[in-house]
Amino acid sequence: MLDRFASLLGVIPPFLMLWYAERFERRIKEPHANWRYRILVAAALSCVPMLWLAHLLGDVLERAAEPQRSLLEAFLGSATLEESGKVFCLYLFTRMTLGPRSRYGAFLYALHAAAGFALVENVGMLESAPNLQILTVRFVLRAYMASPMHLLAGGVVGYLWARRRFDSGAVGLPGGLGIAILIHGLYNACLFGVERLPAENSALIVLSAVVAISVPLIGVVVLRWLAGRLRSDDERDGR
Repeated sequence: MLDRFASLLGVIPPFLMLWYAERFERRIKEPHANWRYRILVAAALSCVPMLWLAHLLGDVLERAAEPQRSLLEAFLGSATLEESGKVFCLYLFTRMTLGPRSRYGAFLYALHAAAGFALVENVGMLESAPNLQILTVRFVLRAYMASPMHLLAGGVVGYLWARRRFDSGAVGLPGGLGIAILIHGLYNACLFGVERLPAENSALIVLSAVVAISVPLIGVVVLRWLAGRLRSDDERDGR
């Protein structure tokens, strides 16, 4: 019972990152500031059909040979479905007057959509842990690796969406979705590489582990840089 209750700790890493992102810009002039959390809840709820589809797709992909199976699972079965769900919620809940009125507001909308997926995945992974020791290990890994990766992918979507909406950028949500899928898919592929590569491919296993560990670290730096650029441009325009 204690282990199951402890699984709720999985919501902490995404909310901590959101808290920091919101404190980074305290002058956000959004029409409905609390609407960001409705996007978060919608993205969390969309995990249910997305995970169901991923399960069905996983059954089909089991017939494929390696490494095609792992690559398809990483980029199609997980990254494409999850990132598409985030972007769909973002698009659905920010129409007309509910759309962001600042670049940083768009960035936060996307981060909240990403956090919705991250917190449900975290709780699910922790809830399935067989004992408190494994739960603790999973919590550390989810806090350090998975949550920053999800928010990095969401932050890239938000940044490119903001550039399209306020600066006539050429990429927008579709391009942001494509890059988010690449980030998420690369991360998953590296994890699969560590788990599934034969022992004789030790150099490739080490490389996969290094890349998987590096993605969250790089992601935190990139998110901070993207946020700073958006905030600077908002200040220049008086938003």
